[in-house]
Amino acid sequence: MTRTRVLFVDDEANVLDGLRNVLRKQRNVWDMAFAIGAQAALDELARQPADVVVSDMRMPGFDGAALLQQVRDLYPSTARIVLSGHAEREAVMRALPVAHQYLSKPCEAEQLVAVIERTYNLQALLHDEAVRGIVAGLSKLPSVPQAYLAITQAAGEPNTTLDDIARIVERDPALVVKILQIVNSAYFGLRQRLTSIRQAVQYLGLDIIKGLALTGQVFGTLKIAPFEGFSIENLQRHSLMTARLAEKVARGFTSTDDVFTAAIVHDIGKLVLASGFRTQYAEVRRAARTGKRPFHELETEVFGASHAEIGAYLLGMWGLPFAIVEATAFHHRPGLVTSGDRSILAAVHLADALIGAAEPGRDDKVAEQRMDVGFLDASGIVPDLAGWSALARQELQAVG
Repeated sequence: MTRTRVLFVDDEANVLDGLRNVLRKQRNVWDMAFAIGAQAALDELARQPADVVVSDMRMPGFDGAALLQQVRDLYPSTARIVLSGHAEREAVMRALPVAHQYLSKPCEAEQLVAVIERTYNLQALLHDEAVRGIVAGLSKLPSVPQAYLAITQAAGEPNTTLDDIARIVERDPALVVKILQIVNSAYFGLRQRLTSIRQAVQYLGLDIIKGLALTGQVFGTLKIAPFEGFSIENLQRHSLMTARLAEKVARGFTSTDDVFTAAIVHDIGKLVLASGFRTQYAEVRRAARTGKRPFHELETEVFGASHAEIGAYLLGMWGLPFAIVEATAFHHRPGLVTSGDRSILAAVHLADALIGAAEPGRDDKVAEQRMDVGFLDASGIVPDLAGWSALARQELQAVG
């Protein structure tokens, strides 16, 4: 079996010596290389590419963000991690678009090892030949919505208000229509109709606005005629219900930051398959219903990958946060993520399983059949199936 190759980059030799020492137990697991400075790192990668690059942020010449940008362009399948003792806001914001993970010094060896393994495993999954083949077979991929990028950038500024977010939303007429449509639907049960986008943004909050901005363009611009077992409207409805439920169940065990966004995009890979492989995908869905088997299992048999990996690949191309990409990739198989904070993944997995079991026309109606209870136990989450199932039924009732 090929060993994982990890390249550590820092401008101080004593820091690299310290990493060699604390990671000595990994010598039998990884092939490790150490480079003093960014140029030495690029020379080392040209000699032998790495599976993971772990870089300091501040280095002379060009810094960690510039290095990782070149790594992303030259070696897109390489996992990129920042390990830095400098927590200045500007430096962090520059690193976010090009780094999969960001760790602060000092960092415990166990945490560093877990993050490297977890980041590498996700990158390896997303750059599987089957996934890349499916994406390469498409004539056109949706691009990351500009409204989402603008909202995310503004949200990272310390003095941004919801009024500032509303002004960004107002520049995108299609997003304005989508937000007003959703906030005034029976789903939110408002007694008085909202016509002001500022009021809608204040009511919905930043996380929901980001999620709607992210999915609005994709759902709105892809023209896919309905076929047996599939329609964009039904997929959007399922995604919104899952996102709403994920936020609610997450409140019991974690912060809800990014949970709504992760849940509302978790099935975006279905759009890729439905738009690029309509005939085959229709057959997959028909076979799943006839044989009473999960869609994602048959997708893997037919395409070599499921909508989960394909969607995560697209989100990774868009530069979305690691936790959102990971939750999308593993929402049907969360047990493959065995360490670290798995709260967002758990919330998305829970909500998707519960909504799926509660939706009409599904053969696997029992929540336990769709849920990885072992993963929840290992993650320290005490299942409340009766309470969560009741919440799922409420979500379905809310949308009629």
